[in-house]
Order: sequence, then structure tokens, then C-alpha cells
Amino acid sequence: MSSYQIREYRDADYADMRLIYSTGFREHAGTVYLQALQWAQALLCGVFLLLQVFFVSFLTCIVSIGGVLLVIRILVQYFFKQGIQLGLSEDLLDIRSSYMQTGCKSCFWVAEEKGSIVGTVGILPCVEEPGAWELKRISVKWEFRGRGVAKALCKAALEFVARHNVRRVVLFTSMVQTDAHKLYNTIGFQKEEEFVWPSLPGRLIEFIVFKYAHRNSTVISF
Repeated sequence: MSSYQIREYRDADYADMRLIYSTGFREHAGTVYLQALQWAQALLCGVFLLLQVFFVSFLTCIVSIGGVLLVIRILVQYFFKQGIQLGLSEDLLDIRSSYMQTGCKSCFWVAEEKGSIVGTVGILPCVEEPGAWELKRISVKWEFRGRGVAKALCKAALEFVARHNVRRVVLFTSMVQTDAHKLYNTIGFQKEEEFVWPSLPGRLIEFIVFKYAHRNSTVISF
């Protein structure tokens, strides 16, 4: 039997919720850095050959390549910092105002175990697609994954909008969240489109975002 419970957000959850979001977002930085290195292989080879032409010193070439790698790492770190700050300054800045207004078809939930917040999810009208609702801020602490917490959170959100006659639910996820993709497929979502994150760092490292939508017009059966 699961020892966690899913409940609606309370103001006392604010600091824990923001920490879970920040930690969960940042944990993919290493994967994105390795992905960026794969894309930059041709560039690095070109730089190395160019330096070989203009510099005799092999050490100079190695140092220069190291500089390029450092720039890529800094770029990835800046990208993740920018993403975290964006989320914390938008809907997560004031959860009650963003999700918990009386009469609105929006809400925010947490998974709690022994008094500690271990996961979060929210749903609210989608800014990018008027008429649809967006599943957002799906995050579970690393040590609590694999126990059905994310699925239970998503179920609470989707049952909520079904009661409010919401017919279309979408979500956005990134190329590195492969475990999340499996979850979304199992609960009735399918990928509709993909695009590069619309920022300069996102374009430089080709950070791909996927848009998923629920396949049916009613809530999923779990």
C-alpha cells in the first residue's frame, strides 16, 4: 500500500514545492551537456584542424579545444538557470493566485509522505493554446520515483478537469525527460509536435521540446 497521499496545495508547501521544481529541472543539465557535445563534434574537429594549420603547438590546440568545451558547459548552465528562474517567476511565484482561485478550472496538488512534500503537479488554462488546459510542474523527488507518485498526481489533475468538462489537455516536456515520455504514453497522451526552445541558448544547443496531447476527449482510465 502506498504511504504517500495526494492532496491540494497549501501555503505552507511553498518553499518545498519550489525546491522540488528547481532540483528536478537542474538534474538534466549533465545529459544536455553531453548532447550538446555530440552536436558540437564537427565544430570541435574543425577548430582543432584550423588551429593545427595556424599554430605549431599541439598544446595550444588542446587548450583552445578546452576553452570551447568550457563555453559549451557555461552555455548549458546558463540555459538551465534561465529555465529555472522563468518557472519560479511565473506561475510558481504565487501558486494560490495562479492555480487556486475559487471558481477557476485550475488547481495544484502535492504528494506528501510523512509530512514531507515528494511530488507536485498543476493544471490550468494553456497560454499557448486557448481552449486547452495544460498539465504543468510534474516533478517527483528522485528517491521517490518508480512508486507511482507521478501517475497518481496526473490522475488527480485529469480527474479534476474531467469533472469540469475540460475536453483537451496538453503538456510540454523536453527531449531529456525520457522516463516522463513513457509515463505520458501510458496514461493516454501522444506527441503532437516538437520544436526548439525559443531562446538563444536553447537554439544554440538545439534543446528540443515536445508537445503532448491527450488522445481522448474525456479523462483517461487508469
